[in-house]
Amino acid sequence: MCKEYFSIEEIKKLNKDLENLKNVDKPKIIEEIKNSKMLGDLSENSEYHYAKKKKYLIDQKIKSIEDTISNCSIKNNIEIKKIILEDLKNKKIIIYNITKENKKNKWDISIDSPIIDLIKGKRIGDIIKLKKYGKEIDMKISSIE
Repeated sequence: MCKEYFSIEEIKKLNKDLENLKNVDKPKIIEEIKNSKMLGDLSENSEYHYAKKKKYLIDQKIKSIEDTISNCSIKNNIEIKKIILEDLKNKKIIIYNITKENKKNKWDISIDSPIIDLIKGKRIGDIIKLKKYGKEIDMKISSIE
């Protein structure tokens, strides 16, 4: 599974949802299963089958949230959506859109892109060396939005 990026608030919400599922919803459905077993023949007991299905769905949701949390990365509270670079040699402006997913067009780059690593800790006006087509190109960071 690929890494997903969440803010601290989003991770707290996932943890809160997980705790609610484990400590409220699941014990409640286990009690429903126990009570429905007392109603008689399990082969014809629709309450029992419905409760078992609900328990299965809760277990699946718990597993999904646990998997998401274990495979997530925390993103900075400052969310970068666009980087504007200027090629110092030919004065061309390049605008990259930052996406969480794969590229939609040639100007989209993933948050995991090497360009993102290059600009970490840099400020507007700083020069980075971008490797493109086997050459190093000096680029000035014009804007980070």
